[in-house]
Amino acid sequence: MDVVSAMGGVVAALAAITGQPKARAVSELPDPSDEVTHLLREGKKVAAVRAYRKQTGATLLEAHHVIKRHGA
Repeated sequence: MDVVSAMGGVVAALAAITGQPKARAVSELPDPSDEVTHLLREGKKVAAVRAYRKQTGATLLEAHHVIKRHGA
């Protein structure tokens, strides 16, 4: 078993224990709003992640992936 597979199992186990939902694929998440896009253009990544999470209910990891995918 490689490290990536092992980590995936650990993350899934922790999610089950803590009641956290499994992280969704970036393609399943909504695109960033105009506000989030504006924050990204200003170079405010942390504020963009925070706004995206507030607007969509995404986890920190999900929001990070979306923001990264949209050019930051």
